[in-house]
Amino acid sequence: MKKRIVSAILATAMVATLFAGCSNNNSSSTSSAAKDDSSSKTTSSTTESGAESTPAGNDGAKVEIEFLQQKREAVDTFDALIQEFQKQNPNITVTQNTVPDAGTVLMTRAASNEMPDVLTHWPTDAAYIQFATQGRLKDLTDNACMDNVIDSYKESIKLDGKYYTVPISLNFMGVFYDVDKFKDGGYEVPKTWDEFINLAKDIQGKGEVAFVLPDKDSWTISQGWDNIGGKDRGGEMGKFYDELRAGTTTYQDDPIAVDSMEKMIELREYSQGDTLSLGYDQAINDFATGTGYMFIQGIWALPSIESANPDKNVAMFPMPNDKGDMKQPLGVDVAICAGADTTGDKADAVDKFLLYLSSTEAAQMYSDKDHSPSCIKGVEAQIPQAQAVLDLIDTAGVLDISAPPAGFEETKRSKLQQVLIDKDVNAFLTTMTEDFLAAAASEQ
Repeated sequence: MKKRIVSAILATAMVATLFAGCSNNNSSSTSSAAKDDSSSKTTSSTTESGAESTPAGNDGAKVEIEFLQQKREAVDTFDALIQEFQKQNPNITVTQNTVPDAGTVLMTRAASNEMPDVLTHWPTDAAYIQFATQGRLKDLTDNACMDNVIDSYKESIKLDGKYYTVPISLNFMGVFYDVDKFKDGGYEVPKTWDEFINLAKDIQGKGEVAFVLPDKDSWTISQGWDNIGGKDRGGEMGKFYDELRAGTTTYQDDPIAVDSMEKMIELREYSQGDTLSLGYDQAINDFATGTGYMFIQGIWALPSIESANPDKNVAMFPMPNDKGDMKQPLGVDVAICAGADTTGDKADAVDKFLLYLSSTEAAQMYSDKDHSPSCIKGVEAQIPQAQAVLDLIDTAGVLDISAPPAGFEETKRSKLQQVLIDKDVNAFLTTMTEDFLAAAASEQ
């Protein structure tokens, strides 16, 4: 893909509007993968000898810093980065820590003034904004780690005129498909919604599974809804939120909200069945090992699919819409923060680690392993499995960093499974409007 993704987005006038819309609105949006899932692991990287470098402290003492990493699909990628960093900085040990329900753990630790030395977070997440505004995250505005971030992405995560996180990568959603199954069935990639559903009907008619859908994890339902609606709404979710706040529209009166939820329900007709009992991790394993033709997810799932089955011939196409004139939203995925209370030699070690992660060298390694576009200068993202989506990004890519009120995303997720059961779209969307306005009122 080279650098086309960057030039295409920067050339879109809408991006400037979206950058300006990055404010103090608390949120948890679609710019991340399964941060709320309970399946994770803890890994500790050990110091490795290697090339000489400046000692971590003035006295050359060894320093250990904690890196609380919330994106479990990236554990192995960060392990590789940490090992390389430690070769260059043998006096510094970085311990990568991933825990179940990391968001709750972080809130507890923040309340106890025990923030990690380094952590991943998402610029539109309510907790991130709370941590930054409460002074729990280090102000990185004048830190050298920000120098290598592409200017437009840097501006997109500015909060009250300051930077509290280093954006490393971008993400996007689409539809993974089994290339060999498509070829054997004589199927072509669908360009419109009708083609998409007709394809699913044909697959089901053969007694096979069209879609592997992990509805046990409600975040996947939320992101799937955004995946469908985003192809029509593009980067104007922030505008929709503003209209909701102003009372000039509602979820139940919004054509895109109604249509996309009806389509969400329709997809379940062509799934593996009992979607509410299937979790994200198992769905990845099932799809990777041969169940189903398609898996609706974000690009962040690709490393996990490859890990489950390195021989899987998988690719991704854009989620279709009715007319085939889809837009392709992108979000900031991995961003790196530092705890504000880390001092002394540890603070110096944190600065070195942040500077390394924001280097072209490290960001290229991350992009190659994670299959994600980068926010760092000089990185060339190569994602052949998602070339169809990247081509759409070149012509219709929009950066979406819109943010609903704090707490709304969690409330929405708690009710999404029920609408898949009772299929009462109007009642669900009416409740969404009420919940949104209640969350918005609590911000004031």
